[in-house]
Amino acid sequence: MTFPDVNVLLIPVYYSVGLPLIILVAMALFMLLTYKHYIKKAVKTYIDQLPDSPKQLNSLINSLNDIIFEFDENKVCLNAWFNEFTERVVDPRSLVGKKLEDLLGEERSAKFNVALDYVIAHKETTSIEYISDYGTGKWLKAHFTPVFDRDRNYTHRISVSVSDISEQKSYADELKEKEHLLLEAQTIAKIGNWLYDSTTKGLFLSTNLLLVLETEDISDDSDKLKSYLRLVHWDDREGCSQFLSSVATSTEKEYEHRLITPTGKLKYIKIIIGNKEFHDDGRLKRIVGIIQDVTDVKLSEKAIKRGRSELLEAQKIAKIGNWNWDLTTNKISWSDEIAAIFEVAPEVVVHLGVRRLLLTYIHRNDKFILQHLFKSATIIPNYTCVLRIITSSGKTKYLSVIVGNVLKAENGIARKIIGTLQDITARKQVEIDYKRTENKYKLVLETIKLVAISLDNQGNIIFCNQYLANLLGYDQKEIIGMHWSDNFIPKECKQEISEMITENAVPQHYINPVLCKNGTERVISWQNTVSYDENGLLKETTSIGEDITDQQKATKELIFAKEMAEKASRFKSDFLSIMSHEIRTPMNAVLGTTNLLLLDNPRPEQLEYLNILKFSGENLLAIINDILDYNKIEAGKLELNQLKFNICALAKKIKQTFTAKAAEKKLKLTLSLDEKIPEFIIGDQMRLSQILNNLIGNSVKFTHRGRISIELKAEQVDENRATIRFTVEDTGVGIAAENLSMIFDPFTQEPTIRNTNNIGTGLGLAITKRLVNLHNSDISVTSAPEEGTSFTFSITFDRPQTEVKKQAADAFNNPMLNLQGMNVLVVDDNKLNLLIASKFLKKWQANVDEALNGQIAVNMVNDKAYDLIIMDLQMPVMDGFEATQTIKKTQPTIPIIALTADAMPETYDKALTAGMSDYLTKPFVPELLFDKVSRYYSH
Repeated sequence: MTFPDVNVLLIPVYYSVGLPLIILVAMALFMLLTYKHYIKKAVKTYIDQLPDSPKQLNSLINSLNDIIFEFDENKVCLNAWFNEFTERVVDPRSLVGKKLEDLLGEERSAKFNVALDYVIAHKETTSIEYISDYGTGKWLKAHFTPVFDRDRNYTHRISVSVSDISEQKSYADELKEKEHLLLEAQTIAKIGNWLYDSTTKGLFLSTNLLLVLETEDISDDSDKLKSYLRLVHWDDREGCSQFLSSVATSTEKEYEHRLITPTGKLKYIKIIIGNKEFHDDGRLKRIVGIIQDVTDVKLSEKAIKRGRSELLEAQKIAKIGNWNWDLTTNKISWSDEIAAIFEVAPEVVVHLGVRRLLLTYIHRNDKFILQHLFKSATIIPNYTCVLRIITSSGKTKYLSVIVGNVLKAENGIARKIIGTLQDITARKQVEIDYKRTENKYKLVLETIKLVAISLDNQGNIIFCNQYLANLLGYDQKEIIGMHWSDNFIPKECKQEISEMITENAVPQHYINPVLCKNGTERVISWQNTVSYDENGLLKETTSIGEDITDQQKATKELIFAKEMAEKASRFKSDFLSIMSHEIRTPMNAVLGTTNLLLLDNPRPEQLEYLNILKFSGENLLAIINDILDYNKIEAGKLELNQLKFNICALAKKIKQTFTAKAAEKKLKLTLSLDEKIPEFIIGDQMRLSQILNNLIGNSVKFTHRGRISIELKAEQVDENRATIRFTVEDTGVGIAAENLSMIFDPFTQEPTIRNTNNIGTGLGLAITKRLVNLHNSDISVTSAPEEGTSFTFSITFDRPQTEVKKQAADAFNNPMLNLQGMNVLVVDDNKLNLLIASKFLKKWQANVDEALNGQIAVNMVNDKAYDLIIMDLQMPVMDGFEATQTIKKTQPTIPIIALTADAMPETYDKALTAGMSDYLTKPFVPELLFDKVSRYYSH
């Protein structure tokens, strides 16, 4: 609530005038009742005068702006006195007879009720300050006072006077703001103030001063000076103490010293003495002053001094002297380094002055430069010139004179010029040497058969040798100044070449075509050297190139030829893959049926025929495989199988194969077997047969009379290994010595052979040599025309151990070795192939299911668990690759063996990538099939 404005001084007026009047009236009435007769007249007279006193009281109250309220201990307003002529928001009389909350409400009256409660409880005065509750924005002060009578008895009344203190508040806020600004300024300037009172011996230190010293306080008043001196740097402590002790008499106003803060930080401090007050007898009464942290200033001064010293040292190293020309006095001052540059004593410079010094030693051809320099009217800022001097010792020096700042007067006329003079002899000599070298290399570039060009940072030609000019069809002088990309680069390359230069990204080497004047293009291989300016930007590019147009043409032709060869190779590979598949499929039926018939206990004469049929079929298949094998060998895809076999029996079978052909030509065919050769060895029976078949076949083919001998001799035998030497010798047509080196080349035949009717593939001996190499051996040949030929090679074989599992060759007739209980799924779209594979597996007591394509196989695998799958690759509906990938998603551990007529190396890789575990080609050898299947057989 806002009380009307009334001065608190009216309270004693009321109690000294109004209250006594009321008491007198009461006494008069009492006396009237008691002494009617005696005082009737006196009372009447007093009562007549009574109205004049309240009028005087109201007149006094109206002269004030405050308002006075009277409350009882129930907080009910009893009276209100105020200036009735002052306009107010609320009439104070509206509170009389009410409580504050009746008029203001609980929340707004709370602060007043708290004050009333305090006065009632403690019988003590209190006051509150608040902003008017009626939106006037005025600050008011309510003063609550308990009312006592003349005998100091509490009357259970409380007077409340309300005053407008807005103006006082404004003054206080303004004073506080000024104090804040002063403190802020002191903080920024790192200043704190202090005061010393000699009467009390007290030393006052401001808060800002403590911040400068980085401490919260400095001891008690009696020890503050000593505490401060303890912070002073030990080297400055005595001087600081003397300064502070003599402040009363000394005329010195400032003292600087170093100080160590409690945190260990070094600071530079300046003490400044301010106003001094003295007693009448001349004794010091009071002194004030400030302390300022000047650390930053001191450090800057030190840095400037250090920088100036380093600058002088740098000028000495760089041979730079500075000069200062005062145009008003026409005097030139200089640094000491100028004397060193001219190789004279400093006093000579003092005596002559810089101008006369220059005129004395200037090179006669450069005097005009000096005369131009010292014409003040022509002086412009950043003017630079280079001139020569000749020292007293006869040495020529190059000097760089730079005009720096030109200081002007208010009227715009130059009054002072500052510049430098530097000895650049070494740099100039390098430039001269560089120019001489550049000219020499330009002469070299004019004579070599290489193109040479230099471009500036815009791509303009600044040098072009004669060879490039001739190549482009231009005169050499005509090219200089032309833009390289715009005139000599084809449209499709122009942007790339331009960006190399503009983007500062020229590579060390690149190749691009250039346009000649006649419209033709030449391809140049460039080697680039780039020079940069002091800002790291491209300054110049020098390139030396070779015309590789003819080489490029030849390279393109070679690439085309290579692509055509690769295309032909792919065609050959595809053709061989198809033919292999088409030939192997019926061969699988022939050999498979033969092997099945051999298992049906044939009669002796049938057995002989079947063995010949089987062996001949295998040899025929080996011949068909020659071309495929060569591809495998060349691709590094051919691997040797390691199976146990009877090598002597193999040799006899091979001899038996060629017996009929040899007899037909009336040739004697013999076989010699060393008794030391073990019965069984471990190796690749098929590849060894292939080697011997090729060699014996060639001997039969090219021998027309005489003999053919086959010899197997044990070179070294122990319990683990056996090394056997094979020799095939004939009395045939022979080979000339000069042709021996070519007989092992693929698709090549010895000239005398080409002149006969014996035309072949020319791959037999090439494959033979590579197969021998696969056995970590080599084959040798000796021959002479019309005398015959001898081939010899040695192979080391492992010997089977007694504990090694007996091979599949014995499994046909050995009931102890079988696949009993093994569930096998055979997948092939050829029913005859299915029949043959299934027959052998069932012979070995495996449980066999059949599927005609990959989709059927996938369905069967989902319905039944199999231990092994034998999968053809090329099938309708779903091929073997897709079927394998599908099965592996749900059964990743099931082994799958590829059984295919495709023997190409890439097919082998593709099968393994699809997830197959092994690979077997058709027609298969039953022994090899058993070996591969038995690897996954679990008893």
